[in-house]
Amino acid sequence: MADPLSLAVYHHAVIETLRQLPWVADADTYPENRTQLVTPAIYLSVDSWNPCSNTSGQPSVTLSVSLFIVVDRSSATITKPDIYIRSAAADVTQWLDGQQFGLPYVDGAEFISAEADAFDPQFDDYLVWRINFEQQAAFGADPFAQSGSLLKGVWLGKAPDIGMGHVMDYRKIYEVADE
Repeated sequence: MADPLSLAVYHHAVIETLRQLPWVADADTYPENRTQLVTPAIYLSVDSWNPCSNTSGQPSVTLSVSLFIVVDRSSATITKPDIYIRSAAADVTQWLDGQQFGLPYVDGAEFISAEADAFDPQFDDYLVWRINFEQQAAFGADPFAQSGSLLKGVWLGKAPDIGMGHVMDYRKIYEVADE
């Protein structure tokens, strides 16, 4: 069984992995405040999640996630920002498929789509590409996780000779060896 997903741990793992990409000057969650951005940048947004079926008995979800690649339109260091951002988006698309971001208990990311994104007016001074992907993960407690003490032994009794008055009638059929 997998450890249940913590969204805070997931965000941290994805962002730290994105920061390792050689061209990334900034990686974080989707910007909430209007400030001058350090670009080229890549921002993470967990947009939603839905239940998914599995055979483990553990509640699981499919995360719908977006990555926003952002490049300054008037960058002095990038000659053709429009070509640069499409190339970066293509590279991330290829790199992303199957990515687990160092988390052993999530399935590999599945690329869904990539497209230019001009929706947010806060980014009017920037070129933005949005990459959408899905990822499955355990979201709830493992129903088979061990709690309490481990089994030390098993005794067998035969009805009707059972209960506290017949403890001496039981036969030990399994015992854990001391380590």
